[in-house]
Amino acid sequence: MVNKVYKVNDSDKNNNGSKHNQILMSIIVCIPVLSYGTAMGWISPHKAVLMGPDPPSSQAATEEEVSWMASVIFISAPVAVFACGAAADRYGRRAALLAASVPVVLGWAIKLISSQPRSLIAARALIGFGSGGSYVVCPLYVKEISEDSIRGMTGTFIIFSQTVGNLLVFILGDLLPYNTVLWILLAIPLLHFGIMTRLPETPSYLIKCGKNEETAKVLSWLRSLPPDHCSIRAEVERLQVEQTSCQPKFSPRLLFADKTAVKAFWVALTVNLTREFCGCIAVLVYASHIFTAAGRDQATSSALSPNKQSIMLAAVQIIGSFVACQLVDRAGRKPLLAVTSVVAGFSMCLLGVWFYLSSRSVFLPGWVPIVALCTAIFADASGLQPLPFVIMTEMFSFQLRGTVATLIMAISLATDFALLKLFAPLNSWIGYHWTFWLFSAICLSNVFYLIFCVPETKMRSLEDIYADLEGRGKKKGNKVEDSGA
Repeated sequence: MVNKVYKVNDSDKNNNGSKHNQILMSIIVCIPVLSYGTAMGWISPHKAVLMGPDPPSSQAATEEEVSWMASVIFISAPVAVFACGAAADRYGRRAALLAASVPVVLGWAIKLISSQPRSLIAARALIGFGSGGSYVVCPLYVKEISEDSIRGMTGTFIIFSQTVGNLLVFILGDLLPYNTVLWILLAIPLLHFGIMTRLPETPSYLIKCGKNEETAKVLSWLRSLPPDHCSIRAEVERLQVEQTSCQPKFSPRLLFADKTAVKAFWVALTVNLTREFCGCIAVLVYASHIFTAAGRDQATSSALSPNKQSIMLAAVQIIGSFVACQLVDRAGRKPLLAVTSVVAGFSMCLLGVWFYLSSRSVFLPGWVPIVALCTAIFADASGLQPLPFVIMTEMFSFQLRGTVATLIMAISLATDFALLKLFAPLNSWIGYHWTFWLFSAICLSNVFYLIFCVPETKMRSLEDIYADLEGRGKKKGNKVEDSGA
């Protein structure tokens, strides 16, 4: 397959190669995350339809059933994280990603067959299973096909794909009939499955399987250089050395036996959990509901409908993700993450102030919550969401990368479930203002944690990163030597 599909012209022997194929393949690999974005955002434009007087099923869904639809994705996802994480190390990244697409296809198909609330909950559990698996495998796949100089940018494609999915489903849900939207969303994972059958395995995994010649051919296509180019030979030799010293396997015991790796794990986990508790996931899932609550007072409401405001929110998220792609390899992981945490924190605080004053019948313009939410989502998409994935893959060797990604994603997805399930009851109990102030406090506290506890990982070797964690001094700016392809 590689001989037929992935060719490099002999005229390229004297050039420096190109990164175009790495970027293209990273985009294709992240399509399952786009499907996850459509699934996560599907509730927002369709909640009114499911609970309305003319639902697609024989009975309207209740608030409790809709909350289960929104959160059940994050019950099944952690199970898939362990299954796909182990499969990725045993059977390969591509095989695991193909397997993860199957339950996503089945989930959208079930939604087309039956719109009963119980069927929708079961369907979304299947979609969550596939999405959880893809969220583990996609960062590994992208990391292992990307050169060091662009791995930050390609790493942000994970969240960029999710934001595209959010925007797509918001627009489709606002413009098209219920079943038409489902047909389109079913076509996306089917298309991805067909394309992935023609794409190769990652070079790191091919080396593990002893396929040195095929590794050189895949690398030559990814780098746009001939297989006998000196840089390709050097990269193959480096991968062989890495594979000789360590074989990847899902082994928490191996991870926790290394004290420095454990420190790195807790740093990566904390950064990822902050991403969940910043509140932006709950905002996106319940975007229309929040805008409806914000616009109950007609004197302060916006002229845009809640669905239109949700579309605007998703568009802002796309812009933020694009900014992240441009800045992550220039500004560095740590500064960009700190700045976006500050911006998201103050935006959530402003949103809490707006809801608090509204509850006291104090007039504020209706555009205030829109601006606050858009700013928070922009900050989230340009730093808080994508950078934890980049940091997570850069802080561990090829041997531990799958184990760490599996554990962190399982915990993060379980956290998402708890957050989404408790979001509505929490608002009823303490009010929207206290909920958003809590999100704000978490974002702002994260800044201090980043400054004092998180090492910079941009273009640095594991030895230098771990030296920071152990307090043995900081060796900044050294090129990564142990990152793996």
